[in-house]
Amino acid sequence: MKKTASLALALLFVGLVFVSGCIGGTTSQTTSTLTTSSSETTSTQGGTSSSMETSQQSSTTVPTTTTHTSTQTTPTSTQSETSTQTMTMTTTTTTSTPTEKAYWVHPWEYAPVKIGSEEYWITYYKYDYKIQPNQSAPTYEYTVEKSVEKTKIHVYGQDMSGNKVDLGEKEVYAYRTIVTPVKTASLDDTLTFTVWYVSNKSRAFLYPWDVLWLSYLSPYSQDKEFVGMKFEYKGEEFLFTNPVPFQSGLFPYFEGNQQAFSDIAEDLNYLYMGWAATLNFGIWYSWENYNLLVHQSGTWSDNLGHSWEWSTEPDGTVDYSGVTFKLADFTWKYRGTAEGISMGGKGKVSPYLPLLVEGEGHYGYKDPKTGESLVIYAYLKLEDLKLEKVS
Repeated sequence: MKKTASLALALLFVGLVFVSGCIGGTTSQTTSTLTTSSSETTSTQGGTSSSMETSQQSSTTVPTTTTHTSTQTTPTSTQSETSTQTMTMTTTTTTSTPTEKAYWVHPWEYAPVKIGSEEYWITYYKYDYKIQPNQSAPTYEYTVEKSVEKTKIHVYGQDMSGNKVDLGEKEVYAYRTIVTPVKTASLDDTLTFTVWYVSNKSRAFLYPWDVLWLSYLSPYSQDKEFVGMKFEYKGEEFLFTNPVPFQSGLFPYFEGNQQAFSDIAEDLNYLYMGWAATLNFGIWYSWENYNLLVHQSGTWSDNLGHSWEWSTEPDGTVDYSGVTFKLADFTWKYRGTAEGISMGGKGKVSPYLPLLVEGEGHYGYKDPKTGESLVIYAYLKLEDLKLEKVS
């Protein structure tokens, strides 16, 4: 469990380093800020995932190299030293004629899906999911189903004396996750947990569960969005509700068996860990300006040990809820030498869906306490998805 906790903490560190050290070009070794701007040489930027345009172009392969230079002045007691740092990003775009354009403008967000002239909400999805927390651990497997709906629930709180206070029925967004064990650490039955928020929350929609929920229940928390959570496992229930969104001066209310929750804490950590390793990086957002229905690739370096490379290639289709979605294969690699980080991934994405269709990757880093090199492996595949027309 100690190694699991350190892995989870390291994931947060890795995600921050990747976002700051790669996308956006800010490095951990300089106080200057380097800002990269990607160049799409053959299609109009700012399109939406639902737009489909046809342009007449000849086949082209165009490498574009952009060099950014920043100057940093460091004062000393006797003189000023000026150093210049340069980073380079090269993007190669291959197009053919005619070209359909589609941009992934809502990566990993709870956002409407546009099909033709109609818009739909995703109300349910199902993933096959695998996680290997380090290279010497087993690979754990789960089936994860997620649904979302608007509903009403009874909300309670507690006063200073510990008395139960009934706040009545409140309208909320309910995010229900059902986890079915395949090969697990200790989970041996279906687990269901439901999280309630006042408004639509992308994080709640995407993650099986949120490890930060405890912070919402602090007496000092003033979070006015989180309403509560219900946990169901092997006939046991554990419920808590947060009254803060509806009335101040009250404390969270708890009922049920808390021990049932802790018995499977290791699996809950693994459920979160793989999703964090897959989602917690800025690379997905760097593809928002690129047409995913043509071959494209790029490289990036800040000459300080941070570099990454990526490519996308249109490839096939997939059907969900009777709708056909075009797909693109993707690959990417990142290295942060100074931090001892190496990452890479591949899979399939549709620019018309906010979720990954398939993805796997490795996430290597050094344990900050032991210095040991650890590698997390995660895999997920979207098996089913349900859509509901926006009214």
